[in-house]
Amino acid sequence: MTSPSPIPDPVTLRRSAEAGDGQAAHRLAVLTAMGLGAPQDWNAALGLLEQAAELGFAPAVEQLDVLRGRDGRIDIATWLSSPPPRPLATGGAAILAIEGFLPGAVCEYVWRRAERLVAPALVYDPRTGEGRREAVRSNDAARFELPEMDVVLAVVRERIARTAGLPVAGLEWSQVLRYAVGQSFDWHVDWLDPANPAYAEDLRRRGQRIATCLVYLNDDYEGGETAFEADGLRWRGRKGDALLWANTLPDGSVDGRTRHAGLPPRRGEKRVLSQWLRGRAPRP
Repeated sequence: MTSPSPIPDPVTLRRSAEAGDGQAAHRLAVLTAMGLGAPQDWNAALGLLEQAAELGFAPAVEQLDVLRGRDGRIDIATWLSSPPPRPLATGGAAILAIEGFLPGAVCEYVWRRAERLVAPALVYDPRTGEGRREAVRSNDAARFELPEMDVVLAVVRERIARTAGLPVAGLEWSQVLRYAVGQSFDWHVDWLDPANPAYAEDLRRRGQRIATCLVYLNDDYEGGETAFEADGLRWRGRKGDALLWANTLPDGSVDGRTRHAGLPPRRGEKRVLSQWLRGRAPRP
């Protein structure tokens, strides 16, 4: 479901940044952080983000505030590593919890970015490759495609990819899901059924959805657990915790035990960042 987004020309962006365009410096920072149109270079990306801030681009100032430590510096090596995961399932399915995956300030920042993009959530339509509205899914979602990406989101995506041991180029566009009271995502799987001919072209181009990661952006709600058929597992993270699971087995076949559901909150509003991970970058 990753729609192709045109990559801005880095040469043009660099010229504009050198001429004093803070927004251009920021876009170039995003491309450099993601390795799009230029080799991935985190130190260069952060330098460009600082340049954008110095040129008065307010979103760059906010991102630097989120990423800087108490000493005023950005320790990118720490940002790109995460606490160790803890297995949750006992029946063989690879379902892992990662406590303290993201700081609270990043969770709040991601939600601020997502709030203005929220719309009714869609399910995958194999006939079109796009999304469609279905009764099985009543929650809302915000999707960050390339025009909405920033350096903080790029850091989060890289951290997820490294934790899962999968290439960041294989990540689909990140989404933030919002569940109001009574809203849910009924029982489903994230992997694409290789026996269904409708998925053949998607699987050929982008490979299987090997893993899924959820990061809990808040915890001031009741209910709203993530439920799995495996072991009858019900899990609810605290703010900043992550839930990571493998949709496939070591031999590459899909793992039916990962059928799951987003249960409805009984009070409050649940917000999670949702990330699907493929095993490689898309083919043309």
